[in-house]
Amino acid sequence: MNTIGWLRHPLLHCLLLGSGAFLAQSLFTDPSADHPAATEIHLGASEVEALKAQWRQQLGRELTPDELQASLQARVDEEILINEARLRGWDRTDPIVRRRLRENLAFTEQPASHPSDALATAYELGMPLQDPVVRKRLLLRMQAELRSQADLEAESAELARYADSATTLARRWHVSHVLRTGPDARAELLSLPSFSPQDATRYSEPFLAGNVLADISDRTLAKTFGPGFAAQLEALPTRQWAGPVESVFGQHLVWIEGTTRQPVPINPAKVYLAWKADQENQALREGMSQLRQQYTVSWEE
Repeated sequence: MNTIGWLRHPLLHCLLLGSGAFLAQSLFTDPSADHPAATEIHLGASEVEALKAQWRQQLGRELTPDELQASLQARVDEEILINEARLRGWDRTDPIVRRRLRENLAFTEQPASHPSDALATAYELGMPLQDPVVRKRLLLRMQAELRSQADLEAESAELARYADSATTLARRWHVSHVLRTGPDARAELLSLPSFSPQDATRYSEPFLAGNVLADISDRTLAKTFGPGFAAQLEALPTRQWAGPVESVFGQHLVWIEGTTRQPVPINPAKVYLAWKADQENQALREGMSQLRQQYTVSWEE
């Protein structure tokens, strides 16, 4: 049979069609089909207690009931996103995940039960759900997937309206303070006689930035006294000595004369970037809300 005749042979056509169907199935079959969709998420008592202990170590106190609920919901959301990523097969197809699993398997010196595919052993051992790097990769990729659903086509008028609405009000402080250091700092401050804020320097240990600070921003407060200082001032009354409050230098009595708010418009060159970020975050929130409706969630407290 000549070459042209062979190319026209029905048997060759059947073989090609069959090979094509097999190839299509291998390319488009969901690689995660071997683990079905999990629609129920349950956090056991040990997981909840570990979460509480983690926050206790970071905050130095127990979580309030509202904080605990928020942290539990965040953990559930993490599990939902990771599960959704696995259902898309990314725990098996993502190159970063695959490389990490191979490294883990080599590090543990675990003999591969599947010599032709060491990754199969990693999946059997449950590594994708245990390794923090893999979990973080799947989480971020799923969040990016939800953000990608945002409509990023914006008219000039819409961006102009966004720029107007995005204008923020920056807080400015007008404060005086008295610094004391050492183990008896609090007692020394509380025993001071009555004095005016203009005399703060007289009763204070030396402080390089001065004792009367006018028109100072939250950022400058943080740079001057350390992070968290402004948050402590928020709870204090105005126009009277209050505290002591703590800074990186020591203890302070503080007189808050008042605060003002100054409008800070958004940088015109960054309007679209800020609008785009808002649109993507909104898409993430909406996508997350839809996913939550597909799951049954419970936890033990």
